[in-house]
Amino acid sequence: MSDRPAPEAFELQALLDAAVDAVVLINHRGIIEVFNHSATRLFGYGSDEVLGRNVKILMTASDSERHDSHLENHVRTGIPHIIGTAREVQARRKDGSLFPAFLSVGRISGCDPPRFVGFLQDLTLQKHALAAVQRESDRAAQYLEAAQTMLVALDLTHRVTLINRKGCEVLGCEEKTLLGANWFDRVVPSDQRRKVAIEMDALAERTPDRPHYSEYSVTATSGELRLIAWRCVALHDDTGAVTGILCSGDDVTDSRRAEKEATETRERMMHVSRLATMGEMASGISHELNQPLTAIANYAHACVRLLASPDADLIDVREALTQISGQALRAGEIIRRLRALVRKQSTQHEQADLNELIKELDALARADARSSDVRIILNLGADLPHVSLDRIQIQQVLLNLLRNSIDALESIPCGHREVTICTATDGAGDVIVEIADTGTGIAVDILPHLFTPFATNKALGTGLGLAISRTIVEAHRGRLEYRANKPRGAVFIVTLPSEQGISG
Repeated sequence: MSDRPAPEAFELQALLDAAVDAVVLINHRGIIEVFNHSATRLFGYGSDEVLGRNVKILMTASDSERHDSHLENHVRTGIPHIIGTAREVQARRKDGSLFPAFLSVGRISGCDPPRFVGFLQDLTLQKHALAAVQRESDRAAQYLEAAQTMLVALDLTHRVTLINRKGCEVLGCEEKTLLGANWFDRVVPSDQRRKVAIEMDALAERTPDRPHYSEYSVTATSGELRLIAWRCVALHDDTGAVTGILCSGDDVTDSRRAEKEATETRERMMHVSRLATMGEMASGISHELNQPLTAIANYAHACVRLLASPDADLIDVREALTQISGQALRAGEIIRRLRALVRKQSTQHEQADLNELIKELDALARADARSSDVRIILNLGADLPHVSLDRIQIQQVLLNLLRNSIDALESIPCGHREVTICTATDGAGDVIVEIADTGTGIAVDILPHLFTPFATNKALGTGLGLAISRTIVEAHRGRLEYRANKPRGAVFIVTLPSEQGISG
């Protein structure tokens, strides 16, 4: 009889060597009988080094101490301990290094005494990958907690699946009370819920990764409303289906309140500045107003005299009354312009013709100019495009600049006091207003601080006029600039963007 192995033995060995997992077969005493190629690669032993040796050489010290007793107990009683189960173990290579492995042990049926087969998978790479994932998860969690913006994730039913520490701080409640809660029912004010829910649901139909920006309030546990500026994106799974919404939010309650207070303060300063300008012009305006009032009084006296005469001419009386009506309208128009300039009102932009605006202002400015022996020259360009502006604010700017020019002419001899107002368009289609005087110009030491609050060369000036004027012009997306006039004097240039210039 031949001692050569049967063909089936070769086929079995080939099958074992082709296996990806390490395969180790032992007898009832723990002696290794089969050790495939994958086991050699995993443990570093050649098969000739381990065949006939106890399997304990592949184990840690603690496991090897218990192995024989467990095996003997199973052979004697048939009660499985590790047989027929799978678990994670620490295995030992030939060089003594340890590595994590997934071990499955089974008993081979039909053998007496029994034999056992073990399958091992190296978990080193998997462990490293899981550790890396855990590190990234921990880092992401740290980012979430360190973020100074609210981070909220919602599922498609609007329930909270994630909220960070900042979000809990703003809302004044713990994470556990928010997770799983309906976001809109829990924190969004009832009058905003429907609108916000519609916006969030519409995210599913938007271009992937295209964010949605909005502002809406949330209600804290204390009942306080906080205004949040939100940036939201839809979350997708591997198939591209929307699975939820992720939102980051900045609490802008305090900044919006500060902006509102700053706006109100600026408007109060503008109002005070207009009143101060009117006070400076009071003499000229009172003279302008006194003329129609004097005429009214004279025509009224004439009516009384005419009506007292036995042969009164009603035609003359009618003419006198017509004159009274006309002068009253003139006085009323002056008062209307004054009231428009000094009244306190909210900002309101409208399309306006700057030339018409300047002509309206001219009636008030000329009265002040005449009292100072100043001649105002209008050189208004034709067909100027309209400008979006607040009429009262821009008139205040032009009035401030006119008053500065008139004051600058005080030391100039009479007959040489002139202020020229020019309008035109520049190459970009924007509208330019230039107010030029023939005065003493701006002092060199004032120039670097010309538009700084409280910088002035007037004895009784506040130094707020030019600063407020520049603020108003810049709020209109324009510019207020200065240049020296030739041969003497100052030129202030106001540039305002026209609709034509913007569209171009």
